[in-house]
Amino acid sequence: MKTLTFLIPCYNVAGCVSHCIDSMLVEDIIDDIEILLVNDGSKDSTLDILRDYEKRFPDTIRVIDKENGGWGTAINLGIKEARGKYLKEVDADDWVSTENLKSYVDYLKSSEVDYIATDYTEFFKADNRYDHHGYHEDVYSRPMPLNDFWEHHSAAWDFPIHAITYKTQMLRDAKLSVGDRYYGDIEYNLYPLPFVQSICVLPINVTVYFRGSDEQSTSTKGYAKHYKDYVQMSQRLTLFYQGLPSTMQRELYAFIKGTVQGSLNKAYTLMMSPVYAGKTKGVSAELRQYNMWLKMNNKELYTSCGHQRKHGIAYIRIWRWLGINLMLIK
Repeated sequence: MKTLTFLIPCYNVAGCVSHCIDSMLVEDIIDDIEILLVNDGSKDSTLDILRDYEKRFPDTIRVIDKENGGWGTAINLGIKEARGKYLKEVDADDWVSTENLKSYVDYLKSSEVDYIATDYTEFFKADNRYDHHGYHEDVYSRPMPLNDFWEHHSAAWDFPIHAITYKTQMLRDAKLSVGDRYYGDIEYNLYPLPFVQSICVLPINVTVYFRGSDEQSTSTKGYAKHYKDYVQMSQRLTLFYQGLPSTMQRELYAFIKGTVQGSLNKAYTLMMSPVYAGKTKGVSAELRQYNMWLKMNNKELYTSCGHQRKHGIAYIRIWRWLGINLMLIK
């Protein structure tokens, strides 16, 4: 077994994936890592590039070629196929801090915690800027039960996918499966939490997250184009929330509820705001269907979404009462 699997979903990434892979090929750790490249039906030269790396590094790099199904299908397959004790997802347009990998992997060799969070960096292409994201000094390098972390350090919890490393077997035990397409990273972050027993936060900067494309799913254009994927993801989160055990630690339960509620509010905004899909043909009917679905499936979350405000106005509640979408009024 390898110590760590870097899981890289790949779709039409011929222009950037080499940079991502090269950042991981560190001589001191190359025998300890697996780079699992899942080609999701790319139509450019991505697969040729991946196969070339596989030939040059057969003991480290493995390529899985599959029909196009979306980011989530690559993640779900990668979890099943990973040979590493730990698994870290890295998007093909991101990369890792090469100089920090040895200390990171050395820690993983002796670690048995389920969830490891690390520092990360955001790179903003527009102004060639790097922003480092770290955490509270009092949580670093202290393995502890997850419940203890939430009881004493809940304010420190701000771990996006770029910060997370999971124990692979824990993901399999949790039967983690995320949605096929966009915004599955929110599910990837949330669904394992009821199964996590232990956590450690490391002061090691591992991932560099690339921000620079108007086509990224979290850009304004991306949200407008893929709003249906977000809406469906928020519905899956609602069903996940409904299935949480009543014995779950209070602070963790509240965090999950807040995340789910935030996704529901965002889904309403995507369908109501002209900045996103508010003027898209047919979206009004989709909005009504979504509203009715939430009301029927979880009255608690339905009610709490009505309190969402913009400029001090509870625009969702007003739309429900009067049928007027204030976000479309200039």
